Amino acid sequence: MRQIEFASAGIPHDVVRCVDVQQPVIGAADDVLVRTQVFPINPADLLTMQGIYPRVDASTMAIGNEAIGEITEIGDGIDDLKPGDRVILLSLNNWREFRLVKRSEVIKVSPVGDLLQQAGLKVNPATARLLLANFVALKPGDWIIQSAANSAVSRAVIQIAQTFGIKTINVVRRADVMDELRTLGADIVLEDSSDLASVVNSASGGVPVRLGLDSIGGATADRLAACLAPDATLVVYGAMSGEPVTISPAALVFKNLTLRSFWLTPHLTKAAPADVRTLYQTLDGMVVGGQLKTRIDSEFEVFAIKDAVRRAAQPALNGKVMVRF
Repeated sequence: MRQIEFASAGIPHDVVRCVDVQQPVIGAADDVLVRTQVFPINPADLLTMQGIYPRVDASTMAIGNEAIGEITEIGDGIDDLKPGDRVILLSLNNWREFRLVKRSEVIKVSPVGDLLQQAGLKVNPATARLLLANFVALKPGDWIIQSAANSAVSRAVIQIAQTFGIKTINVVRRADVMDELRTLGADIVLEDSSDLASVVNSASGGVPVRLGLDSIGGATADRLAACLAPDATLVVYGAMSGEPVTISPAALVFKNLTLRSFWLTPHLTKAAPADVRTLYQTLDGMVVGGQLKTRIDSEFEVFAIKDAVRRAAQPALNGKVMVRF
């Protein structure tokens, strides 16, 4: 079978490769064998190949946070799944033509959903939903602000927030995506600038912003912090700039801001299985119902993985790069 892997950190399209390895076989009563169909390339995958994010499982050279596929075989201790079921993988290192996992590492999804949309359910929509739910008790009419508003997580935040009546201020670095985000449901879209706080205050009429979401790091986090109301919370969940988070002590001290972090992988490990199933079944329902949609930039076949990774690393990317086995 084919497997996508990298042996050592470096430029992603240089170090990534497609190799042939032995296909796994069912060996335990709770095993599930999945034939992978599609996987997206996420920023976290690129950052892992670059060595910026840690390689959580050092026992394999395989990579890949997400994938969707079809069950081909199950262990004899499983009675709630069957061959042919469509599932997303909650495991890591999923860019393999056949993936052997435990029952707890798959979530059954609708067989009639758009495969490309469902393939990206695990990371971005789940991160967006948990960012909105787990840090501040938001209610309809409350405001949040987020950086990298054109990213897949931020697009999901916009759509999910809209369904709950939460207002969003969206900061981007490219003017050409602003109208599209407004069409998606963004309430305010602004270009990042050194005087972001005053621009946000003018555009919003001075509304109190209770939650900030940052995936860039560096000085961006400081500019978001300056936009927040007293006693608000700033959550850092990414480091796309590769720079340390920099925040003025005055923002933390005199505004009494709370600085938090979020990483989906340990959250899924610690969460109750029933809560994880509910999360993904809810998100899958939103996808099937048309309330949640991921923009697709391009599609590649697995043998063109280097080209796919090179495309996913482009700064002008406008959606998710998807790869098919």
